Amino acid sequence: MNTKNGKFHIKTVPQGIAGAALIAATVLLSPLLRPWYSRWGASEAEASQPLPGDEIVPSPKSEMTLALTVQAPVEQVWPWFVQLGCQRAGWYSYDLLDNGGVPSAGRLLTEHQRLEVGDVVKAMPTGEFGFPVAAIQPRQWITLGGILDTKTGEPVKDENLLPEAYFSGDQTFYLEPLGEGATRALFRLRLDWNPNALNTLAYRIFMEPISFVMARKMLLGIRARAEKLPSRDG
Repeated sequence: MNTKNGKFHIKTVPQGIAGAALIAATVLLSPLLRPWYSRWGASEAEASQPLPGDEIVPSPKSEMTLALTVQAPVEQVWPWFVQLGCQRAGWYSYDLLDNGGVPSAGRLLTEHQRLEVGDVVKAMPTGEFGFPVAAIQPRQWITLGGILDTKTGEPVKDENLLPEAYFSGDQTFYLEPLGEGATRALFRLRLDWNPNALNTLAYRIFMEPISFVMARKMLLGIRARAEKLPSRDG
């Protein structure tokens, strides 16, 4: 199996199987686990503080804020977030599940250090679907997201004119310096959709816990890489 950035590697299989098992357990137990995973690692203040991108989904039906501390300065952490995405550095998560079995980069990739509003960060190894960059502030935050007309598959440009069938979401990666040598890294996901039983099942019962498992692994993957002081791959 080939992708634009590399080849399938057998070493991603055991970790992918473990990730799939963790997803299944989280989905099954989500009614009990939701209070925990909806603010994993985050303080009450962090979970409730406004973040860039919140305005994309002002009244979310699903929301989570994950956080952890990286023992590295913001300047060392930021480049890992900038190169996120399929056909780029990967998602630093369960590569079998979200990167076509291609291992996420263990180095900083110079060719993927530019990201601007309007760019699309690929969510699938084939590049068929991606998240548009809605806002970015270098060394501070990246917001991916927007509103989709789920009947036509077209993006909605006016958030005040929602179609009958829609899905809106935002993912914000936010960095806050802690002194000179540490960084607080936050990930926030907010989702909204036109209410019906099928959408609630798909987005809240399945997408929400799946997103938690993958995002938690992503944050841990970024922390491990940023704290190792890797060299650039130019």
